[in-house]
Formats: sequence, C-alpha cells, structure tokens
Amino acid sequence: MANNIKKLAASCIISFLFSSASLASVSDIPKDLQEYIDNAENCEHFAGEMDSGLTDERMNEIMNGIDEYCTKAKDLQNKLKDKYKNDAKKIEIINNYDI
Repeated sequence: MANNIKKLAASCIISFLFSSASLASVSDIPKDLQEYIDNAENCEHFAGEMDSGLTDERMNEIMNGIDEYCTKAKDLQNKLKDKYKNDAKKIEIINNYDI
C-alpha cells in the first residue's frame, strides 16, 4: 500500500513538472492565437459530444456551445490566417484545427 502511494506521488510530481514546462511554451503564443486555440478546442469538444441519445436539454447545451465557440473560432481563424500569413509556425497551429 505504501509503495502504491509513493508511485502515485511520484507520478503526480512528474505530471506537474511536464505541465509546468508546457505552460511555459504557452506564454510564447500571442493572446489572439491563444484565444483562437481555446475557442477551437471548445468547439471540437462540444462537436464531439453530439449523440442522438441525449436529452433535449443536453442537446441544447451542446448546440449553444457549438454556436458560441465554433463561431468565434471561425471568425478568429480567418483573421489570424491573414495576420500571420508569413509565419509558418503560427499558420501550422491555426491549420491544426478543422473548424
């Protein structure tokens, strides 16, 4: 039991260190591009929730999320593609999402 707790603690510490490293790289991303990423990921999340067996209430929540986040992501996608057209790395990030 104690050995399992030690393994779990070590796992948590390693995960924390990796997440801290990834957060450092996020700070290099311009705010407008990060806003796009956040909206695109939320859009994909809600789109992935679609299921014919859902209640009407849940389906409405999902549709509202899709409308909110996908609309914002698409709008930002068009603006950012123009803004960063000469920056291949940023264009690659933008194109990583199928909005």
